[in-house]
Amino acid sequence: MGTTEQADRPGARPGPSSSTDPAVDHVDVGRIVKPHGIRGEVVVEVLSDLPERLVAGEVVRRNGVEVMIETSRPHQGRLLVKFPDVPDRTTAESLRGQRLTGPAADVSGSDEFYAHELVGCRVRDAAGADLGEVVEITFLPDAAGYDLLEVIHPDGHRWLLPTADDLVEAVEDGNGWVLVVHDAPEGLVFQSGADPVPATAELAAASQDPTEAHPGPAGAVGEQV
Repeated sequence: MGTTEQADRPGARPGPSSSTDPAVDHVDVGRIVKPHGIRGEVVVEVLSDLPERLVAGEVVRRNGVEVMIETSRPHQGRLLVKFPDVPDRTTAESLRGQRLTGPAADVSGSDEFYAHELVGCRVRDAAGADLGEVVEITFLPDAAGYDLLEVIHPDGHRWLLPTADDLVEAVEDGNGWVLVVHDAPEGLVFQSGADPVPATAELAAASQDPTEAHPGPAGAVGEQV
């Protein structure tokens, strides 16, 4: 299972995507992390699987206001982006943490999910045991090979689930989409009465190391589409 605008690919998707809902007309395509240099550039974390979203000349919404991207260039797995209305570092500093949004892509008829569709999904194991509910998505660098879903177990513990295609499958059960975990490595999936901290902490740390072996290809949790 992967993630894309932030749409995700947890498995075959037989039905239409709710991402075409007119209420969801714009989705996150990037996040401004911090200023870079003294000429107004900002570091942008890409939250889209479509590279053309954040190229020079494209128009995005920044804090709800449409702005054009003046320049855009790769930098350490992210982008350095310049906007015409940001002349210096002081102005760029004020943009820290802001989201860049763009029109939602049509993923109906595909196996992709938008990130907002995954939050709230129930998680079960192959035997049907309830493992909790997805409450948040953490987007990792492409080198990690997957993103992470934060899940709250019914007993209140939080644990992390990687969106690897060979680990997580999305199925419909009549009440919506459910994420089914298959053949999870020992210690990955939290069970009531166990201590989830070591497994989730080690997973999160390993995901930051591009040299680690990872369980599957990156999907889309996010465009991210």
